[in-house]
Amino acid sequence: MIVSEVMTTHLVTVTPDDTLSHAANLLRQHQFHHLPVVSATNQIVTQGQPSTTRNSWPVLEGLITSNDIDLAAAVGTENSLHGEQRPWEEQRVAEVMNRSIMRVTPTTNVAAAAQMLVEQGLNCLPVVEYEESLNTEQDSEHEARTFLVGLLTRSDLLIELARTLGAFEPGMNLLIPLPTGDPTSLAKMLLLAAELHIKIESVIVAPPKKGVPGVATVRIGTINPAPLLVRLQQAGISYSFANFQSGGETHA
Repeated sequence: MIVSEVMTTHLVTVTPDDTLSHAANLLRQHQFHHLPVVSATNQIVTQGQPSTTRNSWPVLEGLITSNDIDLAAAVGTENSLHGEQRPWEEQRVAEVMNRSIMRVTPTTNVAAAAQMLVEQGLNCLPVVEYEESLNTEQDSEHEARTFLVGLLTRSDLLIELARTLGAFEPGMNLLIPLPTGDPTSLAKMLLLAAELHIKIESVIVAPPKKGVPGVATVRIGTINPAPLLVRLQQAGISYSFANFQSGGETHA
């Protein structure tokens, strides 16, 4: 799975010239913790396709967070370039935003992006496309731009995990033990499901933890698993299943 399958594309953004008051209002209105800072750009011609133009994409300038604004508010007023006192609400986004930020591309692996979020303690990652230079002779004079095409947040990953586990669709999760990583029982279970014409929504096998046997989570698209459970018992295949509503597990 790649980032483009999970990311948010309907974005709320600010520009470097917007006031902190405006940014704070957007954060409060949408209950966000971060806002991409962008500037508009003209249409871009795609390399190798001179007759095709992209829609005007915003250029990523940085990121401003609620913590950045809280810090500016705590400081209160500051001296402008002309020695005038300005309240924090009138300061510009460009004065407090983070310009050096980690980002990913639409084709970045979701697992790698999730690792970046966890290891760096981040709440979001801008998803960007990099401008392709059309004229190599201009490389020394033209700085390639970074276009914002989406945003990947921790919430996006959690929602996708819930969707993959079938939280939003009727069905059931079967947990098939994989002792010593042996997939034989999983393979037999899938064959039995195929014989019974039971749809398999997803199969997830997480890396085993130390001291904890491996297990495969199989999402079956039925709310009546009795025929399959009977066949599993007849074949001597252990299983357990979780009920999303009750939160309990039944083992067999």
